[in-house]
Parts: sequence; C-alpha cells; structure tokens
Amino acid sequence: MKTHRFSGSAVAACLCASTSLLLAGVAQAKAYKLDELLDMARKGNPGLAANAQVTAGVEAQALEAHRSYWPTGDLSSTVAPVPKIYCENVDCTLTNLSFQPSQTFAAITDLRGVFTRTEIKLVQPIYTFGKISAGIDAADLGLAASRGKESGQVADVELNVRKAYWGAKLARELLSMLDEGLEYLNDAQKKIDEELAEGSGNASVADRLRLRTMHADIEARVLEARRGADLARAGLRTLIGPSAPADLDVDDAPLEELDVPARELASYNDLARCYRPEVKAIDQMVAAKRALADLEWRRQYPDLVLVGTATYAYASSIDHPTNAFANNPFNTSGVGLAAAFRMPLDLFVKNAHAHRLRAEAREAELRRNEALGGIGFEVEKAYTEMKEADQRLKSVQKGEKAARQWIAAVMQNISVGLAETKDFSDALLAFFQAHTRCLQALYDCNIAVASLTRVAGVDVTKN
Repeated sequence: MKTHRFSGSAVAACLCASTSLLLAGVAQAKAYKLDELLDMARKGNPGLAANAQVTAGVEAQALEAHRSYWPTGDLSSTVAPVPKIYCENVDCTLTNLSFQPSQTFAAITDLRGVFTRTEIKLVQPIYTFGKISAGIDAADLGLAASRGKESGQVADVELNVRKAYWGAKLARELLSMLDEGLEYLNDAQKKIDEELAEGSGNASVADRLRLRTMHADIEARVLEARRGADLARAGLRTLIGPSAPADLDVDDAPLEELDVPARELASYNDLARCYRPEVKAIDQMVAAKRALADLEWRRQYPDLVLVGTATYAYASSIDHPTNAFANNPFNTSGVGLAAAFRMPLDLFVKNAHAHRLRAEAREAELRRNEALGGIGFEVEKAYTEMKEADQRLKSVQKGEKAARQWIAAVMQNISVGLAETKDFSDALLAFFQAHTRCLQALYDCNIAVASLTRVAGVDVTKN
C-alpha cells in the first residue's frame, strides 16, 4: 500500500472565528504519537491492571502446586496449670490422687504446677502415582492460559487506542477540509458582495442568501467534526486511565494510509494460529483440562508417605515414674519415623468425578476447534475489509481530484463573471462529498489494518 497525504495550498489559510478558536485550543494540548499512547494505555489502564492481578493469583496457585513435594504437617503447643501428683510407693502403683468422689473437686482445684506439651507431625510424600506431577502440569498450563488471556485483553485495549487515535486524526482532517471550503466560500461571498454594492454583474440577493445558507451548513459540520475530535480524545483518556493528561491530544502528523506488505489470506491465518493470544490461551486451557482429568483419575490410587513425629511434655508438680510400660502423658519425650500407606475409600465417587472431568476435557477440545473456525472468519473479514477500503480509496481519490479541479475552475469563472452562484455551490458540495469519502476510506483502511493486527496477533505493517 502507498501512503497518501491530504493537504492543499489553502489548508494554511485562516479559519472562520469558530474554527480558529477550536484549533487554537487544540494547539495548546500536549500531542502524543501512537506508540506513546499505546505505552501509556498498557501501563495505566485499570482493566489491564486488574487482569494482571488475576494472573498473579493464578501464578500463586501454580506455586502452591509446585510446593506439593514439600512436607506438610502441624505443630501444637499447650500450657496449663496442674495439681500436685506424686507417687506413694516405689513402683508408683499408688498416688495421692485417687479421685474418690469426696476428694475429686479438691484434687483438681488444688493447682500447684505448670504443664506444657508440644507435638509436631510431618508427612513427606514419597510416591503418589503421578498426582503431584499432574497437578503441577495443570497449574502451569492454567497459568499460561491466563497469561494468554491477559495478552488478548491488552490487544483489545491497543485496538481501541488505535481507533481513537485515527478517529482524532480524521476529525482534524475534516476540520482542515472545512477550512479549505470556507476559504472558497469567503472568496465567493466577497465577490458577490462587491457586485451587489456596485450594482454590477449578475449577482442577486438570492445568490447571497444561498452562500449564507452554505456557510451555516459548514459551521454545523465544523461542530460535528469538533464533537468527533472531543470524543476521540475522551476515549483515549478513558483507555489510558486516571493517569491520562487532561490536555491529551494526538500528534500533528497528517492522516496517512498505513503501508502493509503484500500477503495472501492464508499467511494471515497462519500468523493468527501461531501468534494470536487467544489461540495460545485456548491450547493451554485444553491441555490444562486434560491434566486436571488425569489428576482426578490418579486420585483413586494410594499414596506412600513418610510420617515423622516428635513430642515433648513436662509438668513441674507431677512425678515421673521410671517404668517403661507406664503411660505418663505429663512427662514424656520422643520422636518417631514411619512409612505409611494412604488409600481413599470413596473410589466410586472419585471415579465418577474423573469421568466428568474427562468429558469436560473433550468438550474443551471441541470448543477449541469451534473457536479456531471463528478466528479464521475474523481474519478473513478484516483482510477483506482492508482490501475493499484500499480499493475504495483509490477510486474516490480520482473523484476528489476532479472535484478539486472543478471548484478551482468555477472560482476562476466567478472572478470573471462567467459562472453563477449555483455552479459554485454544486462544485463546493461535490468537493465536500468527494473529500469526505476520501478521508473516510483512508480512516477505514487504517482501522482495517488495526483490526487485522488484532486478529492476526502480530503487527501486519512489519515484515
């Protein structure tokens, strides 16, 4: 595609009072290039920041899955007052605390010491029949899918920024076109006013009124273009977020057609399948569903683990008999290590759950195929729109060139009294229509290129 610049020798002329005030206000705003606006939106858009936090949460879940290899367990420690308990014979078969009904209350309320007990239990997985590895795979794939979805949301924001950017430039070009038309109109009005004042020529009061009517129509078009420019800048500020400058505006470079290297439709389809974020996210999500189904199936298998325990208890007011068979929970210490076998007993429930997840994984695969078909349609639609807009631009440029020549010829004839006001109004109207169609086709070309960039997943303006 070739680039085209729409500017005439009359574009630099002075505007009418309302248009001059508009451009003066815009000139004071800080202008940004498209790359700068895109970078500001990526950093400041609140929606993108929220999506990043969603991905951060999924990343934490993946970290949790990776740490499943680490030992788990619990630690408990208690402190409590206890009564005085001592042995009354050598083998400690008798103690002072007999718990006779008449002595029970007095015994348990006569607190003389402090008791503390600390217990720790750790369980280290040894072999889980692939449960941990399947869980890690599912978590990692889910994280990749979340990142792909986040990238797609970034691409959506970028597309909207491009639309607002080109919309602001379109409004500015329309204002320049109206300025050029106003110059022609002011020249014609001046000529008619002179003829009416001198009583010469063929000008009439009706001709003056016709031009005033056209002048009012152009002023209305100026207001419409101004509204479009204001909405485009407001859209940019919204997309950038709270940090957007209040005086934000686009750069002064003219609206030009983007240059896109020649490619066939099949090439764009291949690019979309390789680089579009949604395609990657769908592939990762399907793989994650498979991993989850595999995890649920493996949960029917047992686990082999190591169990380690440690206990320490001490009571300051309770005797500690030296008897290996005596169970003294108040004064004891010990450690233990054992291999254990754990097996779920709700196998029928887990089996049904595993079948359900396998069905969901197959559904995800079919949804992927459906989505790929939709993505192919989006690529073809954007490609067709880009081609159509480019061809339409080439066609309307011919009409715009002829309309510009037409109005220039009419202005020369008016200056020598060989044309009527109706001829001028017809030529000016044709110029407005042709130039507006040119600008609209140019805008449509750039929007189609931006849409194709979005659906293909890469910047199509680059080789």
